[in-house]
Amino acid sequence: MWVRVLGSGCAAGFPAWNDGSEAAMRARKNDPAFPRREGAALAVSADGERYAVLEAPLHLPSTLARSERFAPRPGTRDTPIDALVLTSADLEASAGALCLASSLSLRVLSPIGLRDGLIDAGEPFRSLEAAWTAFPFDRPFALDRRGILEARFFPLPGPTPHPLTDCAPKTGRSRCGVRITDLRTGARLVWAPRITRFDSACMAELRSADVRFIDGTYYAHEETRSVRPGAGDATSLGHTPIDGKEGSLAWLSGMRGRSYYVHLASSNPACDLESKESQRIREAEVEVAVDGQEFSL
Repeated sequence: MWVRVLGSGCAAGFPAWNDGSEAAMRARKNDPAFPRREGAALAVSADGERYAVLEAPLHLPSTLARSERFAPRPGTRDTPIDALVLTSADLEASAGALCLASSLSLRVLSPIGLRDGLIDAGEPFRSLEAAWTAFPFDRPFALDRRGILEARFFPLPGPTPHPLTDCAPKTGRSRCGVRITDLRTGARLVWAPRITRFDSACMAELRSADVRFIDGTYYAHEETRSVRPGAGDATSLGHTPIDGKEGSLAWLSGMRGRSYYVHLASSNPACDLESKESQRIREAEVEVAVDGQEFSL
């Protein structure tokens, strides 16, 4: 299985367009300690030729357009992307799908509740309905054309995304993780960029993976309040912080395989690869993902 990190930040990325912090200014000056980050997304492939993309942040079309790897065949609109996998109804993770709707060969895949919620919430996502296939949790489905990569969605607790507030009772869980297994080798990857708490089901998925991409939105529980007084804490915003007794680093430390933090907010001091927070993450044998990073497993 081949993997490429298309984006490791959240929402508007890092630096955000309206962020004038010292960290953002250093990122704008291409300081290597502050790499730029677009919204969290991942590309996976069974053969290095055809791809599935996990998540659809708003910037996704421009990210794909900058890479020869994802370019269409000359003179056509036939791209090497077969599937777009959605694991959250948050607009920051799904709205990019609307920009790819003209790619007629592209499959949109998600859990049933996520699809039904977004389609019922408003007109824009109904344009994707013909290309959208939804699955129950824990139902296996093929991610690639040859059936080499098997994917399954698993539920994650969390707040109802803003677009679905009015139809929350009938949407079911509108965020999830996805596990992908290479049936040739048994190698397993888990993608879970939004985790409110590490319950037993979530931990079972993470422990079974050879590589896992985990929610790294906030380093500290009260981090957002230092930037914006009155803002909610990490948990109320739907994320487990990295630090603390019940923080994600305590759960991930010592876990077999490789762990990568993605979906970093611009307030997260781990955006600085030379910070003491980044050093502490590395000492726990966990990594902070960076855009463009790629490997196989």
